[in-house]
Amino acid sequence: MRKDKLQAVKLRKQGYSYNEIGDRLKVPKSTLSYWLAGIEISQKAKKRLASRVFEGSVKGLINRNRNQTKLAKERAAKIRSLAKKEFSILKKDKLFLVGISLYWAEGYKKGAQGSKWKAIDFTNSDPKMVVIMVRFFKKFLKIKEDKIKVQLIAHKNVDIEKSVTYWSSLTNIPQDQFIKTCCSVSKSSQGKRDEDSLTHGTVHIRINDVKLFFKVIGWIDGLKSDYS
Repeated sequence: MRKDKLQAVKLRKQGYSYNEIGDRLKVPKSTLSYWLAGIEISQKAKKRLASRVFEGSVKGLINRNRNQTKLAKERAAKIRSLAKKEFSILKKDKLFLVGISLYWAEGYKKGAQGSKWKAIDFTNSDPKMVVIMVRFFKKFLKIKEDKIKVQLIAHKNVDIEKSVTYWSSLTNIPQDQFIKTCCSVSKSSQGKRDEDSLTHGTVHIRINDVKLFFKVIGWIDGLKSDYS
């Protein structure tokens, strides 16, 4: 029997995989399959093989996640760059300029700074401002109405049912697109500030779309660049 075949049999009985044996002995996997087809291995050897398979699966998953993260970052950078270039054309529209300025001031942006959650979220209690932003999202993101979600943040003085009806009527967003209302006390006031002025609470206007989120961030980049 060939020396390398004897070594292959010995390694296989110790629980080495075909890939490991092939790398050590420089023997093709097809040859090993022929040599080792009838070799019986111990339970200890089987455990080693199973452990190696598990480790390989975990490493493969980690590598795939890294590759996906890299590709996602590249896609986001491309969307953001193209949107930044669009700004010089879109800024001629007054609604666009007002909308992107308001989002820069009041919208969620942490997703562009490393936070895992990457979605459009504009928060305010001013009815006119909220209406402007809904119009802005519909016109420039070409978003379908059923993709827009609303969450009401209600303080103790707010009538939730009336407030949901109020915001739904104001924005033309159906009530079945309002997600669970959050009842809270402002951290800044710690319950001491008079919140009666927030008659209808505060609303979050949300669009869960990563691509559109980075488009908005790109427009903000354009705004910053244009007025710097």
